[in-house]
Amino acid sequence: MPKRMTVLVAGATGVLGVPVVQHLVAKEYDVIGLARSAAKRQLLESFGARAVIADVFDAAQVAQVLCETMPSA
Repeated sequence: MPKRMTVLVAGATGVLGVPVVQHLVAKEYDVIGLARSAAKRQLLESFGARAVIADVFDAAQVAQVLCETMPSA
């Protein structure tokens, strides 16, 4: 069985991000959603995605998230 592709979604709790996350989870991707708060983390996890807390405008935080989660290239 092939390894599932891991996808990191920035803006995962926004108007466009939510349906993207739901679609990717439904297609059995390993989805990691970028969230800014614990409340948003719970929303993403309710869809079946993993969530990481970071500010998309903080380059150091985003770099750390990329290193820790290793999304598929």
